[in-house]
Amino acid sequence: MFAEGDFISHGTNGVCRVAGFTQMDVPGTGEKKEYYILKPVYDSNATVYSPVESGDTLKCRRILTEAEAGKLIKAIPALTPIAAGERKELEEKCRQAIASGQCSEWVRVIKTLWEDRRSRMEQGKKLTAASERFLKQAEEKLYGELAVSLGQKKQEMESYICGVLEGAK
Repeated sequence: MFAEGDFISHGTNGVCRVAGFTQMDVPGTGEKKEYYILKPVYDSNATVYSPVESGDTLKCRRILTEAEAGKLIKAIPALTPIAAGERKELEEKCRQAIASGQCSEWVRVIKTLWEDRRSRMEQGKKLTAASERFLKQAEEKLYGELAVSLGQKKQEMESYICGVLEGAK
C-alpha cells in the first residue's frame, strides 16, 4: 500500500502523487471499496481514482529511487533493442514492453524504434503510426519518471537521456 505523498507510476497516467484515499461504491454490489486519489504530475487538472486492492499489480508501483534511476541510466548502453522478425511482431512486443510498466523495457522500446526510424529514413520511409505512438508513450513514461526520481525537469531529462542513447549507438 502506498502512503499519501508517495510518487507512483500509474499504468495509463504516468507519474502520480498519492493525494489521499477515498471510499467509493462498487456499482451493483452495494459495497464500498477504498481508492487512491492520484494527481498526475504532468497534468495538474486531472485526478485519478485507482483501487487500493487491485488484481493488476503492475498498474501502480513506486517510482524508481534516485539510486535506481542512476543505475538504470548507467545500464542504458548495455540494454539490447527488442528483437522481432515482422512489423506486427515488433509492434506487439513494443506494446507488451510499454505495458510491463518497467523503465528498462521502455528504454528497450526507445532504442528499438530509434534504430527502426533511422533504418526506415535511409529507405525514404517514416515510422509506422503504431511505432510512432509506442515511441512517444515509452519516451513520455521514461522521461517523466526519471525526471521526478532525479529532481529534474522532464525536458532536461529528455535531452540528457537522448544524449546517453545517442552515445550508446
